[in-house]
Amino acid sequence: MERKRKKKKLQRRILIGFSIAIGVLFTAGVSLIAAWLILDYQGRSRLSAKQEAVPEGMQSFAAETQDFTADTEGEALQTGELRYQGKTYAYKSNIMTFLFMGIDKTGEMEASEDLFEGGQADALFLAVLDPDEKKISVIGINRDTMAEISVYDRNGLYAGTQTAQIALAHAYGDGMEESCENTVNAVSQLFYGLPIHGYCALNMEVVALLNDAVGGVDVVIPESAAGADIAIDGERYKTGWTAGQQVHLMGNDAYTFIRYRDTDQPQSAEARLERQKTYLQAFIGQAVAAVKDDLTLPLTLYTTITPYMVTDISAQEAVHIATEAVSYSFSEEDLYSMEGEVRMGEIFEEFYPDETALYELILRVFYEEVPESSESTE
Repeated sequence: MERKRKKKKLQRRILIGFSIAIGVLFTAGVSLIAAWLILDYQGRSRLSAKQEAVPEGMQSFAAETQDFTADTEGEALQTGELRYQGKTYAYKSNIMTFLFMGIDKTGEMEASEDLFEGGQADALFLAVLDPDEKKISVIGINRDTMAEISVYDRNGLYAGTQTAQIALAHAYGDGMEESCENTVNAVSQLFYGLPIHGYCALNMEVVALLNDAVGGVDVVIPESAAGADIAIDGERYKTGWTAGQQVHLMGNDAYTFIRYRDTDQPQSAEARLERQKTYLQAFIGQAVAAVKDDLTLPLTLYTTITPYMVTDISAQEAVHIATEAVSYSFSEEDLYSMEGEVRMGEIFEEFYPDETALYELILRVFYEEVPESSESTE
């Protein structure tokens, strides 16, 4: 009888202990979910406050390139609307646009003492989140795109603007916020005054950290990356890749794949951009899957890469963006390049975008066609 009482007592203790453990885990889980929801809400509120502007230059371009007087007959246009080739378009006010920059520097981000040593933006991508269509669009920008950029003298005083490769916009500045804002302004102006709701500049070697955090990325090696040989931390790093080979990129291989460029070959910047687009498409797919498995991953990564990053996207905004993005679609058709032609400048190649094609790309991604109203008469 005594043995039975002891057994029951032990069972009660085990049950109580198990109940307490379940309660602690449940409380911790609820706390984690609550914290995540709070961050998500704060991020959504902050981003909503930035979504008021519309592309100012879109209307002007339409007016310059067509019979604007004849094309605007009919109903008055609302804010954010324009007429182009007989159709009315409205800017998607809910859209979120972010500029991501890969800077040709290594190590942690730090301010440059020399105004002209802020580092060039070798990779430029606009990431567009469309909450109405629930999809992500990405626009790759050739680093050699000729654009109007702000320039400064050696004393840091504004010296006006000049037409130059858009990658140089980041070089004019401290390598930190000034450089990023200069690049944002150049990209926004290139895209007819497109509002950019946030930026993120990363030293390109951080790609290895991000790549490995999502489990690596599978790609097929194009001709432009065969036998890639690049210096990393002062040492040569040779891959031995062959064209057509399928590889699972990890660590420095990912960095090499997006960074390598044979400047002796014509249009090498365009070839590298195509590789970056290929990598980005595969990476986004891997990242979405990884975030679905671990919702805390974006915040963990944000903290990990902070020393290598300059951004005006807060941790709360990053959480909201990640929460939205995991439910969005993204396919090869949503990955765009700018049309144009490459010309040889005095020293370096120059990419001149097709203005009409760029304008129509903006309409496709950032606008929606407004149905014509029909009036019935008796």
